[in-house]
Amino acid sequence: MSRLSLALAGALAVVACARLAAADEGYGVEPRVAYLERALGALRETPPAALAQASDYVHVLNRSSCASSVQRLKVECLMTAARQYCRGKGARLSSCAVDLDLVVSRMLGDAELIPSDQRLQILTHGKDYRHDLARESRRIAGALAVDFRLRMGDAADDAHVARNIDRYCLATGDENAMAWQTCASALVWFIATGSNGGAP
Repeated sequence: MSRLSLALAGALAVVACARLAAADEGYGVEPRVAYLERALGALRETPPAALAQASDYVHVLNRSSCASSVQRLKVECLMTAARQYCRGKGARLSSCAVDLDLVVSRMLGDAELIPSDQRLQILTHGKDYRHDLARESRRIAGALAVDFRLRMGDAADDAHVARNIDRYCLATGDENAMAWQTCASALVWFIATGSNGGAP
């Protein structure tokens, strides 16, 4: 993974930090848009079974060896583990790295998207809490995708979609205090995998 990709991957994953808009001096529009375009392509190329396997791997780490009350330590642990996971993927190394960035960002972003009281309700009353949380995450991402489409309209290709996602997520963050990372990873995942693509 290049230094720029790694830096942007870290930026995508650190949901607890300030919106990327605040760090815009270090990551300008063009690098962000290029990363989002690459992420859309990588997710489309990855078989659903491989995405599910990567998601399971990250969730297990999040609950075990990477569990920490310090968000930065958790993110660093997850990103290191993600790089190690992808080293064994051979030709898929580049797309694997992007896939794992998005899985980590989505998993951490769900804490922002799903309020703690609703999460507790799902955990205590659901028959299969993991499935129920994933369904709620998909529902929220779907609603976000509908609003994105209504505001930004159609786009001719992934380059335009990526640019629209960046603009939309910067504006949405200003309106709703939603982290750019949370917004961007949810939209990229939903758009690239479809409504049945599941949630990390």
